[in-house]
Amino acid sequence: MSRGWKIVLGIVIALAVVYAVAVGLLVWIGGGGNGRTGGSGTVGVIELDGVILASSDASFFGGGGIDPIWTAETLRDADHDDGIDAVVLRVNSPGGSPAAAWEIYRAVQTMSKPVVVSVGDIDASGAYYFSSAADLIVAAPASVVGSIGVILEAQNLQELLDKVGIRYTVLTRGKYKDIGNPTREMTSEEKAILERQLDAVYEQFIADVAAGRPNLDEDQVRALATGLAYPGQEALDLGLIDRLGSYRDALDAAALAAALPVDDYGVTYLEPEYGGDPLSWLLGVEAGDVLRGVGRGIASGLRDGFAGGRLRLE
Repeated sequence: MSRGWKIVLGIVIALAVVYAVAVGLLVWIGGGGNGRTGGSGTVGVIELDGVILASSDASFFGGGGIDPIWTAETLRDADHDDGIDAVVLRVNSPGGSPAAAWEIYRAVQTMSKPVVVSVGDIDASGAYYFSSAADLIVAAPASVVGSIGVILEAQNLQELLDKVGIRYTVLTRGKYKDIGNPTREMTSEEKAILERQLDAVYEQFIADVAAGRPNLDEDQVRALATGLAYPGQEALDLGLIDRLGSYRDALDAAALAAALPVDDYGVTYLEPEYGGDPLSWLLGVEAGDVLRGVGRGIASGLRDGFAGGRLRLE
């Protein structure tokens, strides 16, 4: 590793440690509580912020997005926890991995306890996919909701590579193994194949949203599935959400759905549990995960740059 890269890596690690220490001190000063407790029952809150990741390994430090495995398991745990009566998903996401969105959708769909979605700034595409399975969706007038659609982007770098004199050799077995190769123009046959795959994911998206929103049938969802997102009031008029309201309104709605008195219930935030070593306390992850996360982050970036495109619900 060159001296310059060592300096950059050292600065990144130092900033991460300083940030984590500051967060840890704030939590310690605040008493380390995880929400308002007590009352006649408890509403569990799961905060889902950022892009929906394909897996827990997809981000630089194993965080910074919505982990489908953790989210689904946390929902199932909450459903079997006698101390939790209802769940609020606080969602702020533009979407992401289609398969991961479906996993979370299924976890929400199979909940026996009430699930209410509280929309932050945005609940779009893949995030709206899993939100549609909730019992109730509450959004602010300024929230952005919807964007039902699928996108696949494929780069064509052939002219750029020719200009800089780079030759890229691909050896494959299988006629379509390098479909979406960024070093050449995609053929019409390859485009047709990808279009069919997009159609399949798109139709599944529409069918699942219609199943999750009893006030909308498939034809109505298809009419809205243009990729457009809508502000809160318009989303309400179109049937994409159930009411306008704040985070507190969503908590109260979840309490009411669980037959709890709205003036006497507790709130607990369901968060990942970290290890007990000093580095875990500082960074919020296991020490080994930091190093693995760096390598995976670099590899993921290289893979996305040369894979010719990724299918996303965004």
